[in-house]
Parts: sequence; C-alpha cells; structure tokens
Amino acid sequence: MTPTRTIVTFGAGPGIGNHISAEFASHGFNHVILLARNEQRLSTEDTAFVSKTNPNVKVDTLRLDLANTSSIPTTLQKIDDLTHGEDLEVVFFNAARIKPSGVLDVSVQEIEEDFKTTNVALYTIAQWALPRLQNLKKTNPASKPSLLVTSSFLPREPVPQLLSLSLVKASQRNMVHSFNLTFQESGVHVGLINAGGVVAPENKNLNPKNIAEKAYAFYESGEGLDVDINE
Repeated sequence: MTPTRTIVTFGAGPGIGNHISAEFASHGFNHVILLARNEQRLSTEDTAFVSKTNPNVKVDTLRLDLANTSSIPTTLQKIDDLTHGEDLEVVFFNAARIKPSGVLDVSVQEIEEDFKTTNVALYTIAQWALPRLQNLKKTNPASKPSLLVTSSFLPREPVPQLLSLSLVKASQRNMVHSFNLTFQESGVHVGLINAGGVVAPENKNLNPKNIAEKAYAFYESGEGLDVDINE
C-alpha cells in the first residue's frame, strides 16, 4: 500500500499557495489540505487547480482566518482528524497582507492584525506542527519533514511604503531562524522561501510556477535557512 504523504497549506489561493501545493502533489504527495478564508474558492478553483496535477491526490479544504488566532487550535484539531494515521510531512505557511501606505499612516490596529496573521498564527501552528514533524523523522527516517514559510527581501531591504509588512516579515524571519537552529539537528527542515519582488505570471523568474519549483527543490535539499528567488 502506498503511504499517504501529506502537505498542509496555510494560505491557499491563486499564486504561490496553489502552485506550491500543486507542485508537491505532482511529486507524489497524495493528500493536500488547503486552508484560507475564502471557503467557496477553496472548494472550487483551489481544489481543481491542485487536483489536475495528480489524479490520485485527495484534497481537503478548511476555512481559517489566521488573524482570528483564537480559532486556530480548533482548526488544528480538525487537521489532526483528517490526517490520522498519515505521514504529515510538510507544513507550508503562506500568509501576508500587502497594503501600501505612508510610513506614518498605517494604523496601530492594522499592524497588530498583521502581527497576528504573520507571526502569532505561525507560532501557534509551529507549536502544533514541529513535535509532529520530529516524531515523523523518528518513525520514518527516510522522510523529509519540513516547515516552509514564504517570505521576501523586506527583512533585509525594508520598503517604507510597506512598513507593516516589512515589520512583520523581519520578525517572522527571526522566528523561523530560531526554529531552524533548534530543530535542524532532529532532522526537521524549517526554512524560508524568499520572493524578491512582485510575483506575477508574466515574470521570468518571479512567477508562481518557478517559485513552486524552487520551493520543491529547497524541500528536497532538506537544508538551509532560505532560498532567494530574484527577477
């Protein structure tokens, strides 16, 4: 019997979320769980996009607003139920809000919400995921348990018009780096996929398909804090 290999994507949707999920499905991951706020899109466009890459893939969807951090534990329990007896091998976190503004015009409430979505949510998910990924490595040494997070060059090159996003991405990078240093010796790969600019289908390198391919190669390598993708 073919083992069930599972990837869970927090922040599914058109672009990087769906393309990375589909890329893993095309390489033999046969259970994909997609999470986002838009329940209707999840069950139609997102599911169809991932399913076409692998006729044997099972796609489940769950609605989740990552800014509502109190709802995350209940959703994680649902994922536990959906993955009972499976090898949950990859957790992919792809959540951020891009809203340009003047450097002093962004409200404190918006910054707080961005920190909840990008950092508090990731921390809550990591507390749940990393012990599971460690256990998988112990029970299946051939596996490549990974927690992968999409990021950008903003932690190194902040953009004043994207003050809030620059702040939360810098904090997020610090958190992921700490996880990487802590868990790499136990065989769990925690890393960042850095898109160095605007992502669009027409771009030569910064297009969702190329980013997805680079992300899968990063997963396959099983090492390193991050991979940079430039235009």
